[in-house]
Amino acid sequence: MLIKAIFAWLLMLVLITALPLGIVWLLKKRCRLLRRFLIFIATLLAIAQSFICVADISGLQASSHYYQIRSFLNQPFQGWSSAGLNSEQGIISLSYLSEGLTSYGLRFPLLRSDVSASAEKTVALALSVAPFYDVYNPAEWGEEGLYLSHLNVILGAYQRLTGDSTYLELNRLISEHLSQKMLAAPTHNLHSYGTYAHLWPADNTVTLYSLWLFDKNNQTELSQQPIQRWLTYMNTQATDPKTKLHYSELTGIEAYSFYPRGCALSWSTRYMSQFAPKEAKQLWRGYRRQFKRAVLPVAGFREYPVGTPLGEDYDSGPIILGLGAAATGLALNGSKSVGDYLSYYQVVDLVKVFEGLSVTAWAMGDPSYLRLASDMKAISISFQAEAYKPWW
Repeated sequence: MLIKAIFAWLLMLVLITALPLGIVWLLKKRCRLLRRFLIFIATLLAIAQSFICVADISGLQASSHYYQIRSFLNQPFQGWSSAGLNSEQGIISLSYLSEGLTSYGLRFPLLRSDVSASAEKTVALALSVAPFYDVYNPAEWGEEGLYLSHLNVILGAYQRLTGDSTYLELNRLISEHLSQKMLAAPTHNLHSYGTYAHLWPADNTVTLYSLWLFDKNNQTELSQQPIQRWLTYMNTQATDPKTKLHYSELTGIEAYSFYPRGCALSWSTRYMSQFAPKEAKQLWRGYRRQFKRAVLPVAGFREYPVGTPLGEDYDSGPIILGLGAAATGLALNGSKSVGDYLSYYQVVDLVKVFEGLSVTAWAMGDPSYLRLASDMKAISISFQAEAYKPWW
């Protein structure tokens, strides 16, 4: 992992200095002042890129987000709307930051006690926002697959970090429930919400990861059959024959259902990298080849295949020149989890450019862009990627 990160860092130095140094080479001995200026710019870019990579490798960048997250968790919770999120975004954010906390605590053992306290607050908050009255009563769970799966991840991450079995029985109850439902479902995919008929495979990668995490923590085998049946179904029934990438929805309800989507693929790869690493790398390679667009040190990911007659929606976020905000942001986690550090640092650079533009817009009197770059969901996604460390 460290070797891959260092190699990507060196390659990024080549990419980020290629343009100014290339112009210097073309100028040869002409325009001495311009040549010196371009060398100066190349040096500044190399220093900035090195700082980004070193901050990531050392954990310095993760630390800055950790203290933001700790501050958020220490404040009285006044509802997701006060944080600019809805209930779905809220539980997803808690799931991301819970994994980030576990990785961060494993990377920095001296901070384990402090990080564990934050992780316990994450569990308490996740339980308090359950979409039913009694979270311990399976009869009330219905078809809330998204909430149950992310809660299961939060409980598993807490156990991995602390070794505490306080929530083990709830973790077991949810895991057994989800495992049985996945095995019984005709498509081996669960509904994300009780009020929607949709079947989103990306959400089900979280479900499978939560079962795999329970198994790893407790030496059980609840995830094995659901994983194999899900992979078989996706490979034989739910893969686009043209791109060889997963469909984004299985019922055909939506116009996008039978198209691969960047936001779903970036998301799915991150979770599959744990319970199906071989398949995740294969999926990532196909996705990267067809959806990634790079210009030297920066890169983004498309939301749809080229030529798809669809626009942006709630899941994609803004789409600019075909590049999706969600597809690109979530690729931070997808790329790092499969060891593609070059793509990871290229996306980080694009995020840094966006943050710089946001600060500039804020300075010019428009605070909305700054808020988009600093909300809790964005912070939790970045934190999980920055803190990433294999748990076993």
